[in-house]
Amino acid sequence: MTGLFDRVKAIVSAKVNKLLDKYEDPREQLDYAYDKLNQQLHNVDMALARAIASRKKLEFTKKRLQERVKDLEDSAKKAMQLGREDLARKALERKIVLERELESIDKRIEEMKSEEEGLKDVREKLRSQVDLFRAKKEQLKAEYEASKAQVEVKEMISGLGDSVASISETIERAERKIDDLKARSAALDEVVAVGGDLDLLQDEERDEIEKELDKISLSQQVEEEFAKLKQTVKG
Repeated sequence: MTGLFDRVKAIVSAKVNKLLDKYEDPREQLDYAYDKLNQQLHNVDMALARAIASRKKLEFTKKRLQERVKDLEDSAKKAMQLGREDLARKALERKIVLERELESIDKRIEEMKSEEEGLKDVREKLRSQVDLFRAKKEQLKAEYEASKAQVEVKEMISGLGDSVASISETIERAERKIDDLKARSAALDEVVAVGGDLDLLQDEERDEIEKELDKISLSQQVEEEFAKLKQTVKG
């Protein structure tokens, strides 16, 4: 089951990545990466600022301790002058403790300076990367936009070719129909030229006219027969 699950997970992941590749804009990816680099540079700057502030604070503490050591030295001298060896010993004891603390502070300050230099090196390298990436980013964006424009033009030309082909087919069909009509018109002209009749009447109209003509013909025949009969009777 674990193997099957891993295979399904891999297939789904591959399809998702393929779908993302289809819709991702390289310009947005470049801008995002550039923003991330700038954020890292900002984080390094902030870390360096905190390190310097901590060192400055420690150096201020060192200065106060040095002043205190000087005061204890003076106190020990005064105590000796007054014959108070016990107070002089106490002052010297505190002085030695503070001097040991100063040694520890000096060591920590040097370590912090070294850390600062390391952060400065990182900052400079990162700043160089940001500058180089910015230039490369703009170049890649320009190349992408140019390539995209070329693809759009080629796609437009390709689509235009299809449209032209479709228009050509439409024109050819129209020309064929026009040619057919011209041929029919020429044929009718030829029929008229040789004395042919063009029967422009509808079937219903033709039947009605023929019926009227038949009636007239019948009436004429009746009148003719009637006249003949009348002559016969008179003779």
